[in-house]
Amino acid sequence: MCSNASIRRMSRQAPRGHRTLAWVGALLAAFLLGLVTTPATAEGGGNGLTGAFADLEPGGRAAGLGGALGPLADDPSAIHFNPAQLISLSNSGVAVTYADLYGLNLVHHTGVFLAFPRYAREASWTGGQISEVERPPSSVYGIAVQSTQIDLEPESYGEYDIALAVARVGKWGMRYGVAGHVLIVRSDLDDTDASGFSFDLGLARDLTPRLQASLMLRSFWSGLKWEDKDEETLVPRAQFGLAWRPTETLRIPAELVYDAERSHLQRMAGGVEWSPLGPALALRGGLRRIDDGDTSEVLPAAGVGLQWRGTHFDYGMAFGRDELGDTHRFSLRYQF
Repeated sequence: MCSNASIRRMSRQAPRGHRTLAWVGALLAAFLLGLVTTPATAEGGGNGLTGAFADLEPGGRAAGLGGALGPLADDPSAIHFNPAQLISLSNSGVAVTYADLYGLNLVHHTGVFLAFPRYAREASWTGGQISEVERPPSSVYGIAVQSTQIDLEPESYGEYDIALAVARVGKWGMRYGVAGHVLIVRSDLDDTDASGFSFDLGLARDLTPRLQASLMLRSFWSGLKWEDKDEETLVPRAQFGLAWRPTETLRIPAELVYDAERSHLQRMAGGVEWSPLGPALALRGGLRRIDDGDTSEVLPAAGVGLQWRGTHFDYGMAFGRDELGDTHRFSLRYQF
């Protein structure tokens, strides 16, 4: 049986255009090389996060890319990765994700994400008649529920994250979004129930037709109150990402995760997504460098995505004993 302290630790982890693309490619290549060769910076401590309140990167696509999905997210799971990316959805959709964390059949992470675009309409004069023309979405709304269940036998422990999000487009093509979370902890153990909140802010913009940038401020405002009256906040993080599309069939994302509480670069991740048969098939691979302040390690990832009409199936494998463990992740997405 786990102690209260251990359970809490578990819950808290043109030619000019061609030149531009060439520079971006060089920078991304240097980034991925640094991912493998950069030495660790020991600062002590570690976040000890393993629950739904941590950044567990739901979905097979994220797992296959080493976690670097923030600048690429284009389905309802963007509620988690960067709510600003919801505005890229042209249709309503749902995404369901599942993972058996650590592969031990003890910790199960499940997520359900829904998104609903709100379309802008305007009058148009065509063929001597006035008609209504539908424009790209002016805003997109989303709702998500994530749960992490830990089976301790006979005790059980659960974390629940209920999120509402909205995204809009501003001036100069800037996309922005915000997500608010209701956080709940329920356990059979004494004094381990808790409730709280957190807020995320996301920004995204196309720098060129083939280069996207994203910024995510995760848990920039939060609070969690335990049954025994202890109060705490979640670890605030800043996540910056770039996604480069050199060809129509190739996408290369990279992302940095900065721990604002400890002023520490916690994670670097990069991946490649290749679609040799167009949308029907996507092959993915990635690397992630984790630094908890004491040690660092570089961990590989791989995955595959299949699409038939509006249905997407994604599988990803995160290797190594990081906060995900040796974890198989599955997700199913559908547009309607």
